[in-house]
Amino acid sequence: MIRREAWNGEHGFTIIEVLTTIILMGIVLAIASSTWFEVIESRRVDSATNQLVSDLRLAHSKATNRLLPQTVELSADNSEYVTSTNTRDLDDDPAGDRVSPEEDSTIVFGSDGGAQVTGANPIRVQSTNDTNEFHLIDVNTVTSKIEIDP
Repeated sequence: MIRREAWNGEHGFTIIEVLTTIILMGIVLAIASSTWFEVIESRRVDSATNQLVSDLRLAHSKATNRLLPQTVELSADNSEYVTSTNTRDLDDDPAGDRVSPEEDSTIVFGSDGGAQVTGANPIRVQSTNDTNEFHLIDVNTVTSKIEIDP
């Protein structure tokens, strides 16, 4: 009799309450995951842009230090680009969604500190998955200063 009295005022959740909670959690998870994937895509473009800028600055330094021209060739819609010394890949994503330049460009850094840009300047680095995610890389042809425009 004592056990029955202990459980007398206790009630569980109804099936409606449980289902409502599960549905609300599903909606919150769906909103959070879509935002998370947008952040991941944005970071991929940021990383690829920073890598390309780093290689452009390295090519400029090599040109002025070694007194030999250094070339960087970018191909449209191709994540690989060619420098005077090697081939690099902007994106290691095997899924096929690439980060790549929008147009063909060739940048030649001279030993005098200048640069010649053939093709697009500024260079637009974007995701092939989402064209709203991009950065512009501007190469000043006189001073070879390289800037990222947000």
